[in-house]
Amino acid sequence: MKASHKSILIWSCIIGGIILLLWFLTSVGTKPQQTEVGTISLSQPATAQDHSKGAEGAAFTLVEYSDFECPACAARGPVLEQLLHEFPNDVRIIYRHFPLTSIHDNAMLAAQATEAAAIQGKFWDMHDVLFNTQQQWSTEESPQEYFTKLANSIGLNTEQFTTDITSQVVENAVKEDTKEAEKMKLPGTPSFFLNGQKISFNSYEELAALITKNE
Repeated sequence: MKASHKSILIWSCIIGGIILLLWFLTSVGTKPQQTEVGTISLSQPATAQDHSKGAEGAAFTLVEYSDFECPACAARGPVLEQLLHEFPNDVRIIYRHFPLTSIHDNAMLAAQATEAAAIQGKFWDMHDVLFNTQQQWSTEESPQEYFTKLANSIGLNTEQFTTDITSQVVENAVKEDTKEAEKMKLPGTPSFFLNGQKISFNSYEELAALITKNE
């Protein structure tokens, strides 16, 4: 075989291999993630101390481990609200803290803000306003003043809130949830458990399907 023909053959094989590799990577990267029910079980069952909303005694309990500074967690909010709207008698949602402090500087204090609000009976009010204003406070160097303004906006006693947000009781409440998340080796936030089993979903339709197929 002449050298020129041999070179052409070698380069043809190289180019063909590159094309095949690119096709494989593209097909894998664009493959849609499927709804899954995982093998991880919830380590701490729902208790009266959990922050919950929805029907008491509901057939389905959805536990969320979440981080207030996590954009994906904020994006899941409307999905969960729609679930409660569509299944008002069947679903109960529980929120638990898992602030990823290694990448989110303000996540821990944000979680403490909700626990401080909970002392005054307004956990979910603070939960909602934190997610709605996430882009504003997530870049604050010291967000406590901003959180106090939010507390005032939802009708909290701001003097009590300022005391409670850094209290040991509030800090421990967040750390207890975080300890359970770490015990289960959760990969990140948000992480969901439906009736004690870890699930994943990409849309409201996928989440609702998990409810309807088990009714």
